[in-house]
Amino acid sequence: MKRLLVLFAILLAASFAPAAEVIFTNGPQEYQGQKYYWLVEWKLEVTLPADVAPGDRFEVLFGSKGAGRRTMDFECGEQRGTFAEEAKAPYEWLPLPLDRLTGGAKIVLSGKGRERVAFLAGVRVVGKSTGELKVNPVRVAGAAADPKQGAVWAERPGFEEVTDVVRKQWVPSPKEPDWDRAWRSAGYAGIALSKVQRWLHECCLPVRDERSGLFRPTGAVWNYRDTAADCYPFYVWAAYYTDQEVLDTVMIDALKAEQRLCNHLDRLPVDYNMDAGEKNPGDFDAMIFGASEYAKDGLVPIVEITGKEYPWFARMQEIVDDIFKHARYDTPYGKIPSTNVEVNGDLLQTLPRLYSMTGDRKYLDWAHRLADHYLLPGGFVPTRLSDHGCEIIGGLGLLFAVDSTAAPEKCKEYKPHLEFMFDEILKRGVNSDGVVIGTLQDTAGPHDEQILRDGWGYDFVGFLDYDMALGTTRYETAIRKPMANLLKPRYFHFDWDSGSRDNVADSVEGGLYLLYRYPTPEAFLWADREIATLLVDHTDPERLWGVHKLEANTVRTVLIHTMLHTRNTIARPWQQGLELGAAPCGDGICLFLQSEQAYEGRVQFDVPRHRLTMGFAQDWPRMNAVPEWFTVEPDEAHQYRVDDVDGGSSQTVSGKTLSEGLAVRIQPGKALRLVVTPKG
Repeated sequence: MKRLLVLFAILLAASFAPAAEVIFTNGPQEYQGQKYYWLVEWKLEVTLPADVAPGDRFEVLFGSKGAGRRTMDFECGEQRGTFAEEAKAPYEWLPLPLDRLTGGAKIVLSGKGRERVAFLAGVRVVGKSTGELKVNPVRVAGAAADPKQGAVWAERPGFEEVTDVVRKQWVPSPKEPDWDRAWRSAGYAGIALSKVQRWLHECCLPVRDERSGLFRPTGAVWNYRDTAADCYPFYVWAAYYTDQEVLDTVMIDALKAEQRLCNHLDRLPVDYNMDAGEKNPGDFDAMIFGASEYAKDGLVPIVEITGKEYPWFARMQEIVDDIFKHARYDTPYGKIPSTNVEVNGDLLQTLPRLYSMTGDRKYLDWAHRLADHYLLPGGFVPTRLSDHGCEIIGGLGLLFAVDSTAAPEKCKEYKPHLEFMFDEILKRGVNSDGVVIGTLQDTAGPHDEQILRDGWGYDFVGFLDYDMALGTTRYETAIRKPMANLLKPRYFHFDWDSGSRDNVADSVEGGLYLLYRYPTPEAFLWADREIATLLVDHTDPERLWGVHKLEANTVRTVLIHTMLHTRNTIARPWQQGLELGAAPCGDGICLFLQSEQAYEGRVQFDVPRHRLTMGFAQDWPRMNAVPEWFTVEPDEAHQYRVDDVDGGSSQTVSGKTLSEGLAVRIQPGKALRLVVTPKG
């Protein structure tokens, strides 16, 4: 309705407008059904009619997306200045502050920078003039050759409101290719991956210590609760997605170095001072904390994408083996390695993975020992629902899911205890929008006065596991509710925790895990907006991320979000200026690629990692993973059709070929559009 009113207002204004008027019906971009020129990418040279009279004024049809002032520069002879306005409607006719108009004079309209620059849908002269108004759009130097390559995410349509058009963008399986959606995703992924590649080479690799082979993001000490758990794994991710040579050399060398230098009690590591060339052993609990953090936050995310063939899997396995070898805290259910709920939550997320990947029952038994300790006495609910407390919620949920096939008797035993925990969180730990708050309260909510934290989505992963394991929808409404509310003004640029980009990154990461199960237009738009405006700085192409844990965690979420927009396809090698995006199309996908320079490489397709890498019976919801938006079966038996839409050709290839990489060649400025669908 709002869009119709806007269009009606424009048409109504046009019906009473003077003849000296031009509406940009052929503008390169569109918002609210109206084409426009964005003055970051275009300058408009307007020639006034010859019959301009004294008292005539020049007006622009000024566009605005949401709150905030838009700016533009103008020049007419010796008159020049900057015009800033906050329009009260999506489009509004506004007079430009020119003292006088001269017949045949030229007015140049332009923008500076990339932040909040105006976009214009039309120009006109109001007064006695009835002559011809001429507009010459000029592409700004350095802007992409194709108008659809606008590099600023927040300027792309759809961040502010969920219309029927926007909802269509997120139809889970449209029958026909949605090329606008694939193009838009290509822009998102292109910006992100090019920045991640630069971050790897310009920021991460320079902080590698030459003598030890370790990384020093925060100084001389390689430590396990931060450097190894939160920095190093996402240096590895950056290499995996943008530079495999670095993955296979530098990153593996760092793994070998930390094993050689830092192992202390059997294969349990402690911190290492690179300047002094010696270990910094702390007490037993600190060592177990660091080792469990490294296993879950550091090694699990690497193993999720690299599998058992790379040495990170063996490292994860040996650390967990030795954690339980040296477990020293007695419980009625057996010895456990820690009394810290975060440590045990970390282990509960790692152990089901190890069991499924190896089939070794000891990992399941150790997981049951921890779960029994928390659940069987009855009434367990973690009081901290954010970071350092949410780990055990997701860990218990993942174990329950694995138990549904591996140990049904334990699944049955845990079921009422998990229901109690989940129900109490919903009763005493959410606000009126259904978003989980930071701390469990003593009374029933909603608790709108309480502080929100960035782990809300992580908490709901455990709820998802419960429902998926049992084939129920007990918690579906509770999970969908916050996602539908995320576009509310209260969550715009919201400080979820610490004021750093990491707090937004954690919040978006948790939201993406939920979106994979329950596609929700509002939450997709929220995630795009938060990534675009906060996590990937679109105002400064030179600004990258820092190398410490809060910034490295931000890169983690950027990459998870990027795989949503490529549907897990990866261009190898990655090249600066390349764009790759994809959208669902029936039971396949449509791919959109373009490049500023000639490109020749491969597009590698994802495989069902949950089954082939992790050994899960189903794609269980879990933290520290990259959702599988589209996968192929990597064998010769499964065949796929690849249609080159613009080239008019078609070929049949095997899933093995797609998993290893489909050869592609791109000419500068010419898009490559492919539709990939399974055959049979």
